[in-house]
Amino acid sequence: MNSDIQNHFDDPEKPVLSVPWMNTVREPLPLRPGRQLFVDDYLIESTTCRRLFHPLLPYEGNPVLKPETELEIGNGLQPVAAPFNDGVWYDDTDHLYKLFYHAGWFRGTGCAVSRDGIHWERPDFGIQDHTNCILPFRPGYRRDGGLVWLDREAEDPEERWKMFLFFRRDNSENGELYTSPDGIRWVFRTETGPCGDNTSFYYDPFLGKWVFSIRSLSPVFGRTRDFFARRDFIASPWSKEDPVSWLRADKRDPLEAETGKEPQLYDFNAAPYESLMVGLFAIFNGPENDVCARLGVPKRNDLHYAFSRDGIHWLRPDDRKPALACSRTPGTWDRGYLHAAGGICLVFRDKLRFYYGAWSGISTPRNTPPSVEAAMYAGGATGFAELRRDGFASMHADTTASLTTRTLRTSGKYLFINASATELRAEILNPSGQVLADCSAEDSLEFTGDSCCARLRWRRRETLPSGDFKIRFLLTGGNLYSFWTTDHPDGRSGGFLAAGSCDYPSGRDL
Repeated sequence: MNSDIQNHFDDPEKPVLSVPWMNTVREPLPLRPGRQLFVDDYLIESTTCRRLFHPLLPYEGNPVLKPETELEIGNGLQPVAAPFNDGVWYDDTDHLYKLFYHAGWFRGTGCAVSRDGIHWERPDFGIQDHTNCILPFRPGYRRDGGLVWLDREAEDPEERWKMFLFFRRDNSENGELYTSPDGIRWVFRTETGPCGDNTSFYYDPFLGKWVFSIRSLSPVFGRTRDFFARRDFIASPWSKEDPVSWLRADKRDPLEAETGKEPQLYDFNAAPYESLMVGLFAIFNGPENDVCARLGVPKRNDLHYAFSRDGIHWLRPDDRKPALACSRTPGTWDRGYLHAAGGICLVFRDKLRFYYGAWSGISTPRNTPPSVEAAMYAGGATGFAELRRDGFASMHADTTASLTTRTLRTSGKYLFINASATELRAEILNPSGQVLADCSAEDSLEFTGDSCCARLRWRRRETLPSGDFKIRFLLTGGNLYSFWTTDHPDGRSGGFLAAGSCDYPSGRDL
């Protein structure tokens, strides 16, 4: 596995990193449980549709959490109440959203809770000076990046929550790993191997491994990511030689004229959503730290979609347009320095919510004169953006178009779609491309309108045929976002739900 990653990284002349799973599709194609998204051509044999990627739409009431407490404001020069990766999760054991965040620059790790994901409370957890800080302060330890993960499948309930933190301290390049039964009471377990600030991790259930996304520096590409994966979250520290070069920005990432800085990969987070892994690249567009300090501005990070079906190689949209961009406008809460929260997104009814930290560069000084240098990391707050469920990409038809899948292998009885269309029909073909009896477009009951979970039927049958088959979708005027097969007539897909949902009793659509 490591050699596969290393080999596709090192050549600086390659415009993009290779994605071999796109070129090695074998038919019949077994479908994983979950909704099947059209973020790539993996499922498609042929189509006259046009793929559209859809941006995230910031919530109008942002920010939903901003620096207000003594812990978060400090001396006022660098107030922060924002995920620095950290995480936002829905905990179905106590029916609460839990927001883990950087509380005060280089200070604490806070946890806020919410019933609706919009209005947040800061309980006194009795850990640090009557605050919502969940780890006690230690002399000489300055809290930097970190990430929190809700492990719903943990064998030991005391390890249901997992956390990585990186502290700036003398004579150490290692991070620290913690576990917790509730996300509040944490126990230190072990140090990691060498890593840097903004290192993070996630669990890939398709690989069955914990993946550490390790901050690294390349003489050619600047900020990059190293890969290290293992089955046991808590294990011996990795050595300096264990991680391998993995992810980076590439020649398709546009150069921002104002900063003149070659794009770099500042950080990377991922989570399982439905039948694949969804990631967010934080692409750094400058300026560098010394320039930001001199000008009194935050750095510019935008968030970009990435998708993986093998857990190692990541496919990005060709146009390299950000899914969510910082405003770059003085005086706005999200002027720069966007950081995706761990867990990536939550399902809320027919939408996905993506929480993130953003920095305004605005201090709120008290007794200390304002500092231009401090503005680079000042004014961190939390917001979220929304997307239609499954809405990363759609197959679009202006008038009439078709899409035929590869030969699929699935045991599901019913066919469901997520679509918005003037008219949509489906027909079932055998592996040779012949339409099966009672499954033609003429037999198909048309779908019209807009639904994130609609069942397709035929006049003389309601269930899919047995055996391997292809699906041909005939679409008029609209968008097809996903399809899936299931044994449940209510449309439950069995797929993963990233950071969870208040609408489901677990982290899966079961």
